[in-house]
Amino acid sequence: MNIFSSKTEDLSSKNTRIFKYDNLRGLGILLVVFFHLLNSFFNFPIYKSIGQLIVIIAMPIIFFVSGYFSKVDENTQIKAFSGILIPYFLFCTLWIIFTFIVFGWDLPKTPYLLPSAGLWYLLTLFLMRSFLPVFVRIKHIFWIMIAGSLLIGLISYSSNFLSIFKTVYYLPLFMLGYYFKNSEYYLSELDSRISSVFLKVRNFIVSNKIITFVFLILFLIALSFIFADFPKNFFSFDISYDDLGIGDKLGMFLRLITIAASIIVAILLNYLMPNKEMFLTKIGMNSLAVYVLHFYFTRSLKTFFLGSSLGDIVSNNPYLAIIYVIIATLVITFILSRDFVTKSINKVINLFVKLLVKTS
Repeated sequence: MNIFSSKTEDLSSKNTRIFKYDNLRGLGILLVVFFHLLNSFFNFPIYKSIGQLIVIIAMPIIFFVSGYFSKVDENTQIKAFSGILIPYFLFCTLWIIFTFIVFGWDLPKTPYLLPSAGLWYLLTLFLMRSFLPVFVRIKHIFWIMIAGSLLIGLISYSSNFLSIFKTVYYLPLFMLGYYFKNSEYYLSELDSRISSVFLKVRNFIVSNKIITFVFLILFLIALSFIFADFPKNFFSFDISYDDLGIGDKLGMFLRLITIAASIIVAILLNYLMPNKEMFLTKIGMNSLAVYVLHFYFTRSLKTFFLGSSLGDIVSNNPYLAIIYVIIATLVITFILSRDFVTKSINKVINLFVKLLVKTS
């Protein structure tokens, strides 16, 4: 069982692997690991700025690819339940046990309802795929999702219950990926003048990748300056505008900037990413293992290494800090992206699914 599948079907070849999306997912997962290591050094402004940029790149890419490989059929909900929700319960349970034994943390009062560690993504993906058959039947759903991601910030929420805030925020990126998978159909549904503009933009990007890449770099640099004055904790996307201490109008405007930026980055990277095997491919193919297991490494390093005398030296030196983050990211990602790790994870998931789901 592979939650993060990058296989598609066409008339000539079934289960053909699309390396571009393995690479995109690999980039996203690599940046997630990098971010979770880097956030220990956000006391250095430059690393905080880098972290803010990663937020609008990493998870948007992952949700974009997840949407691309989502489909609607008669088994959509049961597949989401057995392929995503059950693994979510499994990995939450393992994380709770690990943190109780290793760190001595108290057992959570509301396990599973408040996602453990970064496992909120699995719960969010389950909700998105479960409701996809409904979404595709609603006119202008993409723009409704954009509005929803802005309006959800008006609600004061005391906890990350069921990851509702994040789910609503990232829905447009998920739906964008789904539209890209079915782009020919959806373009044909648009007014001919609008679809013509989309096609011209796409053709320009595909034909001028160097110019597009330069634009993307300049765009990210510009964003780093724009984001510098954003409120603290704004990029968690699960805190209301009121709790952030900003007005609703300003909050919605700033969130619109981040959503638009993520959409632009996801689209450009989709066209820029090579459709061939490269170092990101293996990471993308085995991204589930990297995603669900890297928290054990990053949390342990933060507690036991950065809490030591040597770690204190690293924490107070920005150059040593970034060297540590880069090396740790590469080592963790390399180890967890090995095939044997993914095979082991899949065996555990399949066993868990067989225990809980009836087979016909």
